[in-house]
Amino acid sequence: MNAAPRAAATKVVDLATLRRHLDALPPAAQVVLTNGCFDWLHVGHLRTLEHARSLGDVLVVGVNDDASVRRLKGPGRPVVPARQRALLVAALECVDWVVVFAEDTAAGLVRAVRPQWYVKGGDYRLETLPEAEPARQVGARVVLVPPEPGLSTTGLLARALAQGAAGEGRGRASPHPVPQADGSPQEA
Repeated sequence: MNAAPRAAATKVVDLATLRRHLDALPPAAQVVLTNGCFDWLHVGHLRTLEHARSLGDVLVVGVNDDASVRRLKGPGRPVVPARQRALLVAALECVDWVVVFAEDTAAGLVRAVRPQWYVKGGDYRLETLPEAEPARQVGARVVLVPPEPGLSTTGLLARALAQGAAGEGRGRASPHPVPQADGSPQEA
């Protein structure tokens, strides 16, 4: 029988707790680190995280805090608060640990975690990736995962706003039940 999956909340830790967990790993364990805003979790994120996990034994995900998302993405972002974004990422089976960080880049996180692998999704290039040099300094191999066409949070948000402004979906019953306060489904 398989063990029950760990609850997402148990996977979201601060950096000191994460460091203790990583220090307890066997010396040969391969730690993989990736990071991002994860403001509107989509299949592109999932594929990047699954690819990252396939490279090693433990996947650590850094999630930008709310202030850094605002600095990086602009006003109106994040759509989802940091704690909720961290829990959603942690709920994925491929993710072992999640840590929320305040910096605009994960350079400090790379230095603190000291992974064997650093993975970044999206349309980055090695020569412009802020974490590339810190990764090299700690001996991590850098892997860039190409973006999924049409799957960026910014693009998805823009499409959703455009559809809402155009009135798409208005006046039709939802094909999905809307939960009532007690959690039971209710038809919209």
